[in-house]
Amino acid sequence: MLTLPSMDNNKMPAAAPPHLPLGAFIRAQHAQILKDWEQSVRQLPHAQRLSRPRLLDHLPDLLERIANVVETVHTGGAASLEDMPEIHALDRLDSGYDLDEVAAEYALLRTCILHFYGDSVKSGGTESMALAMREMVSFNRTFDEAVAAAVSRYAQARERTLVALDRISEAALGTENLDTFLPKLLRVILETTEAVDSVTLLLREDDTLKVRSSAGLDEEAMSGFSVRVGEGFAGQIAAQQRPLEVRSAATDPLVNSAAFRTRGTRALYGVPLLYGGEVIGVAHMGSRTAFEFSNEDKLLFRAMVSRATGLLVQAWLADSEQAARAEAEAQKQLLKLVIEQSGEAIIMADAQGAVRIVNAEAKRQQCCGLKQVGPSEWLIEGPLLTEDERPLKEEDFFIRRALQGELVTDARWKSRRKDGVARTFSGTAAPLRRPDGVLAGAVLTARDETERLHREQERTETLALLDLLLAAIPMDMAFLDRELRYVRVNEALARSNGLPAEAHLGKSVAEVVPEYASRFEPLLRRVLETGEALRGFEFSLAPANNPSGPVQHWVADYFPVRTRTGEVLGIGCIIVNITGRKQQEERLRQTAEFRERFMGVVSHDLRNPLNAILLSANVLLRTDGVHANHAKVARRIVASGERMVRMIGELLDFTRGRLGGGIPVHLHPCHLRQLCRHVLEELEISHPGRELRLNAQGHFPGMWDPDRLAQLLDNLGKNALDYSPAGTPVDFTLLDCGDTLRIEVHNEGPPIPPALMPVIFEPFRRAVAGDAHPTSGLGLGLFIVQQIAQAHGGTVSVNSQEGQGTTFTVQLPRHPPVGMPRQPGHLY
Repeated sequence: MLTLPSMDNNKMPAAAPPHLPLGAFIRAQHAQILKDWEQSVRQLPHAQRLSRPRLLDHLPDLLERIANVVETVHTGGAASLEDMPEIHALDRLDSGYDLDEVAAEYALLRTCILHFYGDSVKSGGTESMALAMREMVSFNRTFDEAVAAAVSRYAQARERTLVALDRISEAALGTENLDTFLPKLLRVILETTEAVDSVTLLLREDDTLKVRSSAGLDEEAMSGFSVRVGEGFAGQIAAQQRPLEVRSAATDPLVNSAAFRTRGTRALYGVPLLYGGEVIGVAHMGSRTAFEFSNEDKLLFRAMVSRATGLLVQAWLADSEQAARAEAEAQKQLLKLVIEQSGEAIIMADAQGAVRIVNAEAKRQQCCGLKQVGPSEWLIEGPLLTEDERPLKEEDFFIRRALQGELVTDARWKSRRKDGVARTFSGTAAPLRRPDGVLAGAVLTARDETERLHREQERTETLALLDLLLAAIPMDMAFLDRELRYVRVNEALARSNGLPAEAHLGKSVAEVVPEYASRFEPLLRRVLETGEALRGFEFSLAPANNPSGPVQHWVADYFPVRTRTGEVLGIGCIIVNITGRKQQEERLRQTAEFRERFMGVVSHDLRNPLNAILLSANVLLRTDGVHANHAKVARRIVASGERMVRMIGELLDFTRGRLGGGIPVHLHPCHLRQLCRHVLEELEISHPGRELRLNAQGHFPGMWDPDRLAQLLDNLGKNALDYSPAGTPVDFTLLDCGDTLRIEVHNEGPPIPPALMPVIFEPFRRAVAGDAHPTSGLGLGLFIVQQIAQAHGGTVSVNSQEGQGTTFTVQLPRHPPVGMPRQPGHLY
C-alpha cells in the first residue's frame, strides 16, 4: 500500500477568507490549493523527478470542472468532468506512474481542498454548515467519479499497453537482425491501433534520417527516402526532440514525402527515438480516416516506440558485438596466418617458459621441436653454436635471456644439422609485457642467413672479377645508378675525365664533368625512361683531362642494366676514342673525292677531241670517192668513238651521282610504252638476230625525264643481252599498278653469283668477275640505272636464281614526288 503524505493541519492562509460556496472557493483558492498539493505530492517517488508543468499537467482544468459540477447544487444545472480524469490518467501512465500513485494524487488533491474549505465553513455558522454538507456530497460524488474514471482508463490503457509491449517483445524474440525485426515491429504497431494505417521508422546517419522500414505505405516511394535533421516533418521531430502532429499530412507543407500525398493521409503523429539523450531515429504513424489521434493512441504509440528503441539499441549492440567478435576472430586468424606463413621463424613462450607457438619456418629451421613444454624440455635439432662455431651455453640462448627481461637484437648463431652442415641464423628476442608491465612471455624471430651470406660472398667475388675486367679493358667503361651516380668506373675512363677512379664513386655526372653534363644527362635519362639502348652515338669534344687540347672523336653505347626479373638497375656506358679511325676515314674520303673529281674532269675534257675525231670520220664517210679501205677505217673510228662517248657519259653520270647530289632529271609528260618500244627498236638494230619482246598491260602515261628513262631501259636491255645466251629472248614487261608503274626486264642467262648480289648496283661492278665482253663498258650501267630510278622517286631490285633467269624490277611513281620540279609539256 502507498502511504499518503500527511497534511500540516496548522497550515492556514494568512487571513481566513469569508465563507464562499465550494465552487467559488475552489476558484478563489486555486493557486493555494495547487501549491499545497504540489508540496505534498512531491513526496511520492514518481513525482519527484517530474518538472512542475508536467506534474501539474491537467490539474488546473480538473479543478475548474470540479467547481462547475459542485455549483450545480445551487444552480440546478447539469455539468460533468467529461474526459479530464481519463486524460490525466493517461498522462500519468505515460510518466510511469503506478495505479496506486495515480489514486494517491487524487486523494491528496481531495485532502487539500477539504482542508482549506473546512476552515472556511467553520467561520460561516450553522446555516453555512448545512449548505456545505450538500456541496460536500456533490463534491465527494464528483471526486469518486473522477477517481473511478481515471482508474478505469488507467487500467484499460495499461492493459492495452502491456499487451502491445508483449507483442513487441515476441516480435523481437529470437532475432537480432534489424532487417528481420523491424518489419515485425511495425506490423505489431499497425495492428494494435485501429485508426493507424501506416507506420514508418527512420534511423539517423550523421545529420540525415533515412527510412529503414515502413508498413502501410508504397514501399517503392518510401525506399531510399531521407531528410536532413531540422528539415521536414521527421527532421523537425529529431531537431526538437519532442513529438509532433499534423492534421492533414497530404497537404501540410512540413510533410515532404510524396507517399503521404498520394495516399491522402490525414493525421500524422511522430515521436523521436531517444537513447542516452541523443536522437537515433524518428517513428511516425498515419491515418487516412482520422484528423487526429486520441490521447490513448498517442500514449500507446509513445510506449511502443520507447520499448522498440530499447530493442533497437539492443539489436544494434548485438550487431556491434557480433561484428566486433567477427573482426576480432578475423584479426586472430589473420595474425595466425601471418605468423604461420612468415618467412621468419617465430617462437613464442609464456612467462613460465613453456613454448606456445612454433611456426612452420621455425620447424623448418629446426630451431625448436616441441610445443607446450618448459625450457628444460626444449629440443634443439643439433647443437647451437656461436658464430665462430663454439657451443652456445644454454643460459645464453636468446629466448631464455628475453624471459629474464633482456631485449636481444642482431643476434647471430649457427646450428649444425644432422648432415654436418652448419647454417647461420640471425634474429631478435624480446620480452612480451601486458599493459600493466607484467611479463607475459617472450618471442624469438629468426631467419636463415646462410644463402644470403653465400650470395653476398659470390657477389663480392663477382664484383672483384668485374673490377679486374674493367681495369684490363682499354675502352672507357662505367656503370651508373638510376640517379646517374658512378657505381663502377675503370681506369681508362678515369684518365679521360682527369680524376682518380675513387673520386668518381658516389658522385653524379654533373659533379664529375659539369661542363659536359647538360649534353649527356638528357641522353642517359632517356635510356632510363624508355629502357632502350642508345648505340653508336658519336660526339666530338676535347677530353676532360685536357679541355684546351685538340678536339677528339668518340663513339658511345649507353644501355640499361637489368636484373633477371627485368628491373632496371642503372646504365652501362662503353666509350671508345675513334679519333684515329676518323682521321683515316677522312683521308680515304679525300682520296676518293679526288679520284672522282679527276675522273669527271678527265671525262669532260676528253669530249672535245673525241667530238673532233667523230666529226672528221663522219665527214670522211660522207665524202664521195673515198676508197673502200679508207671508208672501213673511218667506220671503225666512228664505232670506237661512239663507244668512248658512252663511256665518258657514264663517267659523267657517275660523277654527278657521287659528287653532285644525284643525276638531274627534267620531267615531262610522256608515255612509257611508246618510250620502251622506241628503245627496243634501237636495241634490235644494234643486236641483230636477238629476240626482244614487249608485254604491256594497262595505261602508261606519266611525268618522267624521257631521255633518262630511255637511258635506264637501254642499260637494262644491254645488260640482259650481254649476259644471256644468243638464242634466248629478252622480255620487257610493263605493269600498271595505279599510282605506280613496274618495269621488269628478264633474261634467261646464268644466275648472278650470290656474293655479287649485295653489290650489284655499286659502280665498277660486273655481273661476272673478269668479264671482258666487247660491248661492256666501265661497269657503271646498273649504278646509273639505280641513280635514275632514285632521281624519279623510284627503286630498282634484282632477282636471280638458277633455272629461273635474272629479272631486274624498277618501281616508278606515275607522278613526281612532292617538291620535285615539273616541266611543262604534253602527252604523246
